[in-house]
Amino acid sequence: MLSHAQHKGERHHPLWLEITRIILSIVILWKGLEFVANIHAFTDIMMKSTLPIAVLISIIVHVIIVAHILGAIALFTGTYVRLACILQMPVIILALTFKELAVNILNPYAAVWVSVAILCALVLVLFRDRHDSEMNVKQEGK
Repeated sequence: MLSHAQHKGERHHPLWLEITRIILSIVILWKGLEFVANIHAFTDIMMKSTLPIAVLISIIVHVIIVAHILGAIALFTGTYVRLACILQMPVIILALTFKELAVNILNPYAAVWVSVAILCALVLVLFRDRHDSEMNVKQEGK
């Protein structure tokens, strides 16, 4: 019975998809930790801002950190993969949208090609995982 479950898992989740998901999780975790390491740049902006803007910046920064770390853990362990991908996408799209701000504030975090690569990998894992889920339903119905 155990070998049947392992065979079924190997059949529905190709090795290249698993490797992509694990590498993606490591890169996202690295970016989240890099964001934490450069938090002083946001602290400087918050000190110069009005209270509502400072609170908004603080909330956004903490949401980004939590999204990166929890998303990386979910992707690495393979739990809630689709949800983790969906929750990571707005963070990456915002990073691409505000890339000029990132270059000025978070220079090591601002590599646009890394953000584009992460976004492409998220889309790939999201749609491929969805495809695998649909294949599971179809094959189990046979």
